[in-house]
Amino acid sequence: MRILICGGGISGLSTALALKNDGHEIELIEKASGWRAEGAGLHLPGNAVRPMEQLGIYQDVTDVAFILPRIRYTDHRAVTLFDLELQDGSWPVFQAISRAAFHAILRRHLPDLHVRFGCKVTESRGGADGDKGPVQVTFSDGSASDYDLIVAADGINSATRARHWGRDLAPVPAGISCWRWMTDLPDGQAEPHFMLGRGTVLLVMPVSAGTAYVFASVVDPDGSFAHQGIEFLRSAFADFGGAVPALLACMENDEPILPGVLAQMIVPKWFQGVQVLVGDAAHGTLPTMAQGATMAMEDALVLAESLREHADIGVALNQYEKRRLPRAQWVQQQSLKRMGLARLKSGPLIFLRNSLMKRLGPKVLASGWRPLIDQSF
Repeated sequence: MRILICGGGISGLSTALALKNDGHEIELIEKASGWRAEGAGLHLPGNAVRPMEQLGIYQDVTDVAFILPRIRYTDHRAVTLFDLELQDGSWPVFQAISRAAFHAILRRHLPDLHVRFGCKVTESRGGADGDKGPVQVTFSDGSASDYDLIVAADGINSATRARHWGRDLAPVPAGISCWRWMTDLPDGQAEPHFMLGRGTVLLVMPVSAGTAYVFASVVDPDGSFAHQGIEFLRSAFADFGGAVPALLACMENDEPILPGVLAQMIVPKWFQGVQVLVGDAAHGTLPTMAQGATMAMEDALVLAESLREHADIGVALNQYEKRRLPRAQWVQQQSLKRMGLARLKSGPLIFLRNSLMKRLGPKVLASGWRPLIDQSF
């Protein structure tokens, strides 16, 4: 089977790796001029272990990742609300890694992958619902070719999805702007912690003993803060304690600070004919449960398994969607609920939130990850 994968991020590379040994002729296109790993860091919760093992990358990741001993939630002053202990024998390994390092590991496992950089699809014909024939694809460089399957792995703003599912199907903003960056850690701060403020959240996630991924977010219904820079962040998080003042003071020395607007992508049907969505193109999710990379790997493995089990592409894609859609929707719902903690601004509600977190925090946090670990994908 000739398969075209659109997008060279985690979804696209995971899909290529899952299909690697199945005898397909795989081609991957990436609109950028070379490899790039968008974003800063990755939190890989315990349910990431199984898909990484099946893709054959688990040991490579663990060799360079930071193993999380616990996850700590604090208030904005860095006063501990609760700890979720992760090394008590009841959890698989939770770890964190830079996106660049994770991306490099996936690439290393695909030395023979046929990749075309600086390339986009400009037109495709055939392969719609009811048409199981090959898709005729024309590329931005003027070349053209036929494919038996098109995999859209080009992210939450997928051009492939827009072309075939329609532009009315678009990401739904959450009314929260965010910033991500990598930084050197102050001494003694090599511990992951989520800090909850007044409509603000700041996450410090170590990816090594001396380096961390930082995620900061601000409630922003109209997106007016989305492209603000360092001075805005210093003002918005000026009342935060702990390591935050030191982190804010050295931002000019850090890697580029990546702004964004949080959104979810709700897609009721993940395939049309022989064109299928994977990863964020199918189910872009808020980051509160840290499921983006893990869900992308799971998608890739289930798609590959479905294609192995069914010679009829339509049947295979239907099985893939049937298996993956409920799990993805559950993650989206849980992620949205947890994002509600970031929206609170009034003093009484924040007091109530913090009081409840002290009592119930570990149970609430575990209730999101435990089903994903215990249930097969």
